[in-house]
Amino acid sequence: MTIPPNLSALPPGFVVLRSALDDVSLVLADTAADAAWARTDHSVLTEQEINYSLEFDPELATTWAAGRVVLRHVLGSVLDCDPGSIEIRLDIAGKPRVTDCEFSVTRAQRLVLVAVAADPVGVDLEAIPEDSVAAEAAALLHSRERDELAQLEGRELAESFVRVWARKEAFLKALSTGLARDPGMDYIGAAGSPQSPHPDVDIVDVVNGIPAGYSAALAVNR
Repeated sequence: MTIPPNLSALPPGFVVLRSALDDVSLVLADTAADAAWARTDHSVLTEQEINYSLEFDPELATTWAAGRVVLRHVLGSVLDCDPGSIEIRLDIAGKPRVTDCEFSVTRAQRLVLVAVAADPVGVDLEAIPEDSVAAEAAALLHSRERDELAQLEGRELAESFVRVWARKEAFLKALSTGLARDPGMDYIGAAGSPQSPHPDVDIVDVVNGIPAGYSAALAVNR
């Protein structure tokens, strides 16, 4: 099955990004800027989704709902159907799925990034953390990755850590395990290009179109 990159009907404020994986549709929305309408226009959401969002505190509820609005509009454009009519279900692992394609969605503060493909796909977008947070969280990585990061400090460490973490989460999402699989199990690396630990999974950094202060990665399981 091939999913065509039919993104001609995207709403205002959605930006189509290019990556090294041409068979993936990748869309970024800034819900504090041109796509701010997604924070208040919940017309495509189901009653269940609206009720679910209300279980969070107000800011998190708004962020979650905006992310689901963005996701539904991207899926509607790719699949050429009404965004509100798409049935999004959870599989046994709790991962959201639809019948006609594979997708992944990630949120980082005001930003929402969605990837759609024919094969299992994972995308992750992370804000660069405080230096101390990055230094502490590095303990969760593979021992070789920890050794690579141990040579760095300050902002360089934080930027390198979040690059590795985005690659790691994208990879684990493409495997459909998420963080149920120990992020320290697989080596992906902190170098300029990610190294996939699985022969069927391609991993790339997403650079073009990603705002300063963030890092993103994309993975496809073929």
